[in-house]
Amino acid sequence: MEVGNNLNSMYQLENNLNKSAHNISKSTLNDSNVNEVQKSDSIDNEYKNPEIDLAKEMMEQILIPIAYTANAEVISTQASIDKTIIDIKA
Repeated sequence: MEVGNNLNSMYQLENNLNKSAHNISKSTLNDSNVNEVQKSDSIDNEYKNPEIDLAKEMMEQILIPIAYTANAEVISTQASIDKTIIDIKA
């Protein structure tokens, strides 16, 4: 997980968090639900064989907010540095 100093990094982290949450919600199908889903033609193929690594997805759920906060701190620190430099030049 990289820490960037711009808002695009924060948007990307938000998208990754949403994707991870979606993957976790798909993985909640247990074996009996999978059999029921496979019998149904109205469900998309992506729900028929949930092969989601819950450990990886849960780790993402922990790391993404930390990286998001770190990005916010980088932006805040850069703003403070810019203010100090402007004050020195003035």
